[in-house]
Amino acid sequence: MISYNREIRLRDLEIYLLFKSGLSMGYLIIEDLRRPLGKEEMKLDPYKYIDLEDIEEYRNLIKIDVLSDETLNEDDQEIFREFACGLVDRKDFCALKVNYTVNPELFEEFPLDLEVEDYEKILNVINSGFDISNLSLSNLMYLSQD
Repeated sequence: MISYNREIRLRDLEIYLLFKSGLSMGYLIIEDLRRPLGKEEMKLDPYKYIDLEDIEEYRNLIKIDVLSDETLNEDDQEIFREFACGLVDRKDFCALKVNYTVNPELFEEFPLDLEVEDYEKILNVINSGFDISNLSLSNLMYLSQD
């Protein structure tokens, strides 16, 4: 059985922790980059096969990162991909970029209750430019977390 905890939900950033049969699989980080595809993203599948004219339809890039402590098998990667796409797939004119990162050391250091600094480490590992240093976790008790 797959379950999840929504750790952080901001306007342009969401962080989830996914579980399979009660065991942590890893973090799913979704960032709305609020920019069109760059030249590097245009070289990635499936965008490298799309005509430039059609690429211009994609006016926004949503970056999806999966951070785990071990390499995920194909089935587990598909679980993350389906979950993420279910959250963002209905966004018109958006391109998706999915990355998988393995970092066992990060998971060994984490406390049970993460603090802002721990989430910043997650964002640093995936090379995110998102700044949450001013975030107050005590304000995240509301459905709207911005």
